Amino acid sequence: MPKIFVHFTFFFFILTALSGVWMRAFPFYPDFSASYTNILHAHSHLAILGWAFLGVFIVFLSIYWKTIKRKNEAIALTCTIFVISFFMFLAFIYQGYAVYSIVLSTLHIFAEYWAASFIYRHIKANKSVPKSASLFIKGALIALIISSIGPYALAFISANGLKESYLFDMAIYFYLHFQYNGWLSLFLIGLFIILLYSKKVKIHAPLLNKGFWIYFIALFPGYFLSVLWADLGASAEILAVIGSIGQWIGVVCVLLAFKRTWKQIRKAYSTLTVTCIWIALVLLFGKSTMELGLITPSMAQLIYETRSVIIGYLHFTLLGFVSIFILAQYQMVSILPANQRTRNGFIIFFIGFILNELFLFSQALTEWFTFTSIPFYTQGLLAASLLLLIGLIMLWISFKFRKLGIRQAFRRMP
Repeated sequence: MPKIFVHFTFFFFILTALSGVWMRAFPFYPDFSASYTNILHAHSHLAILGWAFLGVFIVFLSIYWKTIKRKNEAIALTCTIFVISFFMFLAFIYQGYAVYSIVLSTLHIFAEYWAASFIYRHIKANKSVPKSASLFIKGALIALIISSIGPYALAFISANGLKESYLFDMAIYFYLHFQYNGWLSLFLIGLFIILLYSKKVKIHAPLLNKGFWIYFIALFPGYFLSVLWADLGASAEILAVIGSIGQWIGVVCVLLAFKRTWKQIRKAYSTLTVTCIWIALVLLFGKSTMELGLITPSMAQLIYETRSVIIGYLHFTLLGFVSIFILAQYQMVSILPANQRTRNGFIIFFIGFILNELFLFSQALTEWFTFTSIPFYTQGLLAASLLLLIGLIMLWISFKFRKLGIRQAFRRMP
């Protein structure tokens, strides 16, 4: 697989981190001419549609590159996603939600359909794909297609002058729910199963399959968990409870299936890789458990009204579980070497992640208990975002010079 593809993903991840630093620096430089909202939209879209989408797709290509017959299509698809995502990022910074950004976002949806078709065709033709992995990947592709209903609904809602109504936010949450709870979570688990099978790690398939079906079925009523603030009535509340409990049970089944093979996983991979896998799976459990808290109406209302909790949860999911699981799988497919440079980069990145979550959730607690704001809150978030950026730069350098020693690497740096 062309190395430039991996550079694409790190470029997007670092752009996402840079825009995060930019936003965290706003309180210190109030005279910035740029729009904070525009940067926020650019940051969030690139995180999901640039870094995360391309990141999981590159893991897929890395696994199957030798057996992919239509390599030219894979190259064209990857380059198309990169170009659309990059110009979409620039469009959002330039004008926010407007003509250019909407057109490019729409083009990205069609690129997603193309990617889904490409992945499905390869999975269907490749008889060596484990059945459990095939189940998760096909479920992920269904969720990816369904998620596109959200952007289409946004266009319809805006065209009918309902942009200020609750329907607009409901469409956004629909898209996000099926992206990170559906497409990204299921696809990453499917890829993980494939990688374990490639190392002859035996997994309890019946438990995995049971976990998939419980989770996948619960995914649909689980959407209502994100929109309980809209006060849709008792039926929506019941569906939200069914969805959240079902998704949690599904995750527990999947984790128990992996737990049975943990000794084999530790033998198959380096300590650093195993640590990254363990952290990602713990974060998956944490994410699912946190969602159970929304079952209580009073708690749900409190959470929906606290911006730092919502931001903290999104970072916990995308920056934590999704990103760390991608980085773990980068090591599993030998994109990232399990060496000292990768270790140091990941440690700095992880410290930045933990600090970011601590400050965001601590701020929420001070608001709930009517305390004054925690000291150095804005400075702490800025420091956390800088650590994330530094860690990612080190990981990118680790990939670029993965076959060189430290002295050789620095000699080759410009």
